[in-house]
Amino acid sequence: MIKVEKLTKRYGSFEALKGVSFEVEEGSVFSLLGSNGAGKTTLIKIITGLLEKTSGNAYINGIQVGSGVDIKRCFGYMPEQPHIYDRLTGREFLEMMGSIRGVDKKALKDKIARFSEVMEIEGALDAEMGSYSKGMKQKVIFANSIIPDPPNLILDEPTTGLDPRFKKFMKDQIKNQAEKGKTVLMSTHITSVAEDIADVTAIINGGRIVAQGTPEQLMEEHGCKNLEGVFVDVVNDERKPA
Repeated sequence: MIKVEKLTKRYGSFEALKGVSFEVEEGSVFSLLGSNGAGKTTLIKIITGLLEKTSGNAYINGIQVGSGVDIKRCFGYMPEQPHIYDRLTGREFLEMMGSIRGVDKKALKDKIARFSEVMEIEGALDAEMGSYSKGMKQKVIFANSIIPDPPNLILDEPTTGLDPRFKKFMKDQIKNQAEKGKTVLMSTHITSVAEDIADVTAIINGGRIVAQGTPEQLMEEHGCKNLEGVFVDVVNDERKPA
């Protein structure tokens, strides 16, 4: 479970997050939907411990982020712009990261073989990652986040830059993880991705949650046929002068 309580983040006089609160239940996909610069990545970096909060709290499996307790084993993380080791092969990268996360050597070998087949990357697994396409890199980083079998997944823009086939593949894999009981927090700026796989969507704008509910609830409440219409209406309303 992931819980966020009144998180704020300030850079001098600029407030990037303004008291954000939400809770992600086990076995569900929670989507943070917002434009670039809305605060999504800042929020995710705080939750994953990569960035210090200004105030408020975040919890993963009941453990407070930043409390000094190592909670990295509680979640798998897929950053929007991962730092790839271009000279390592995909296999070497997954073996190294799995070993760091404490995955048994034999289990790690079996998992790499299984996930590479599922994700259709087995043919490139022994090539250097510097030669990979955007889609291939995304698949390897996603595999890296799930191989240790963490109870929570935190995915920052997991479908950005993917072609339609890879995008559908990634959406199916994310939904599959939730169906296995994982807690999934995902950020995206693509309304169709949130509409297709999110159980709950929170629209974030200007560092605040401005609407939240199931995609169906939000579409009914705003009288829209899709989540794109809801997003446009909500953000436009926010920009109107008081």
